[in-house]
Amino acid sequence: MKKFTIGEVISYGWETTKAHLPFFVVILIVTALVNFIPNYFVENLRQQIPILSGLLSIAFWVLTMLVSLGSIKIALKIFDKKNPEVADLFNGYPQLFKFIIASIIYAVLVGVGFILLIVPGIIFGIKYHFYSYLIVDKNMGPLEALKKSGEITKGVKWNLFLLGLVLGLINIVGALALVIGLFITIPLTMLAYAYVYRKLLGSASSKTPAKS
Repeated sequence: MKKFTIGEVISYGWETTKAHLPFFVVILIVTALVNFIPNYFVENLRQQIPILSGLLSIAFWVLTMLVSLGSIKIALKIFDKKNPEVADLFNGYPQLFKFIIASIIYAVLVGVGFILLIVPGIIFGIKYHFYSYLIVDKNMGPLEALKKSGEITKGVKWNLFLLGLVLGLINIVGALALVIGLFITIPLTMLAYAYVYRKLLGSASSKTPAKS
């Protein structure tokens, strides 16, 4: 049974965040530096050297995508009771190209869905949400990962929608708590989705007949 309760997901995220809080503080500081410092230089160059500014924007966007991959890898390693490292933020480059292509396809699907009266966009966003986890965890190609995400989210989209709302509210509270609360709520969110992914993938696998 791949159903999950929001309570169990939040509880896991909270307890695991507390157990790894010093590590997550370092991770979030590094991530913030990667995301914000490059933007400072790009903005300063935008008026002076527009072409260089544009090229740097693309390079820094790719770096941000790499860190996104690394964050997923870290959350999965923690769930699997392995020791994550800060370097994990940057060593997902073998999957980077597939991740970028899949992310573009995902964005197009969700964007088209929102054009079609919004609700389809929400459904597509939930249905294909775990494509990035499948690329990191199973080294799947873009289309394969999107298709597999659609399979493992069957029957649980409403639960995932509610979980997304709850986690969104938790992060709003974290931001309002002088932003410091985000050092807890962001890791909690990362770990919560890793927990759900592992549960959904495990349930899907258990229903797959063994190959002879």
